[in-house]
Amino acid sequence: MQNNIYDTIIIGLGPAGLQAAIYTARANLKTAVFGKKDKSNLWKSHLLANYFGFDEDITGSDLLEKGLKQAQKFKTEIFEKEITSIKIGADLTFELSDDERNKYQAKTVIFATGMSFTASGIENEDDYVGKGVSYCVTCDGFFFKDKKIAVIGNENFAGETALELLTYSKDITILNNGETFNFSEGIKKQLEDNSIRFKETKKLKKFIGEKAEKVEDEEGTVYEFDGFFMALGTASASAFAKELGVQTEGQFIKIDREGKTNIPGIYAAGDCTGSYPQVSTAVGEGTAAAMSIIKKLKNVEVYSQYA
Repeated sequence: MQNNIYDTIIIGLGPAGLQAAIYTARANLKTAVFGKKDKSNLWKSHLLANYFGFDEDITGSDLLEKGLKQAQKFKTEIFEKEITSIKIGADLTFELSDDERNKYQAKTVIFATGMSFTASGIENEDDYVGKGVSYCVTCDGFFFKDKKIAVIGNENFAGETALELLTYSKDITILNNGETFNFSEGIKKQLEDNSIRFKETKKLKKFIGEKAEKVEDEEGTVYEFDGFFMALGTASASAFAKELGVQTEGQFIKIDREGKTNIPGIYAAGDCTGSYPQVSTAVGEGTAAAMSIIKKLKNVEVYSQYA
């Protein structure tokens, strides 16, 4: 597996991630980018009229396609898959899993996931954070050892969260919060093999109890558990950050001007850092993170790329 280790794995198939890939791959670093282009906010942009070098308007999807082709020209490997898990290995490399439970190793990781907010709609969720409502298995799983646990969510992120919780409990149920369950075949099989239950509910309305001991849906049906883990939508950069001990400010990853986080080998760029949600800003931060990685892995103080 050591021969297949990537110099960098970039999570996010948007302008920040692809710009970083163009730099690292062009520097002959083994580079992979994971993500789905139709999840990028750039893909959904109608027209851009303020991006440097384009004297005529260009659609967001066309600009993204150009960036994708440019990254591939330098032999970037593109995986239109979702990363669902990241762990720090014993040798301080990073171990990643995708939505089909495939495993990868990387010397460095760049978060370039953009920013997507998936609100639970549960009216008093914030009041119960740390009182039975959790977001981080690594941080809080121990406190629910051998307890009856609910995971709230319906996609691969929820499935991966439930699988991680097996370390602490075998009594786990995923509540879909009024949405259709949408797991990849690989994760669905793992959930079934481990007897994790799926429960279809109406939209959940509020938590009940001194601590979150129950949750009530919009039709008044009450579900009782010892704890709830929130895992809606896809895994966000902040969710990964909490698992790894990366410092955050609210929902955003904290970086320095070189794209570095507080964890060696972990970098971030683009909207997930709380910067201006502009393509030009994302591209600039992607460049900064990539240059930091190139200097780190080539062990040089200064690095320049020329035509």
